[in-house]
Amino acid sequence: MNKKLVLAGMFCTLATTAVAQEENRKEEKWYQYDHLYFQFGTYFHYHHSDDHAGNNLFGSLEAQKSNHWLYGLALFDNSFGQFSQYLYGGYQWQLPGDYENFHFKLTAGVIHGYKEPWDDKIPFNSKNGWAPGLIPGIGYKKNGWGIDMIFLGNSALLFTLGKDFNFQ
Repeated sequence: MNKKLVLAGMFCTLATTAVAQEENRKEEKWYQYDHLYFQFGTYFHYHHSDDHAGNNLFGSLEAQKSNHWLYGLALFDNSFGQFSQYLYGGYQWQLPGDYENFHFKLTAGVIHGYKEPWDDKIPFNSKNGWAPGLIPGIGYKKNGWGIDMIFLGNSALLFTLGKDFNFQ
């Protein structure tokens, strides 16, 4: 499938969602949040490669807003043992009714850390190791604890355990 067509479709989906959600927003400033959500986990590759090194550990801190928007920073060693970061924003959709503890999350941001000789392992990566990222996931959260399964393109699945922290 044409990469430009896929990217255009994803952009349109995000833009449409943003416009639709704008009507339901409270008067929150961009930096205000409802609670912090800390996640840690590990990822598993779909296919084995002798190039895979590193410890597969992942940690992130998200500021989650009452209107379901979020922003965060993830720190991890990539598949090749290089320290990497993902700075992102996104939205979390809660399922209705009896399934309200289930959610779908989509984040978009910038990934840094995939450098030579593995700089070609993620799309649109620069020689300096910077690339755009669009990462979907599904999860379940109840009583401040959550689990998520996050899809890392055609490379791996990330499984996380998370905890809400409310300091307000």
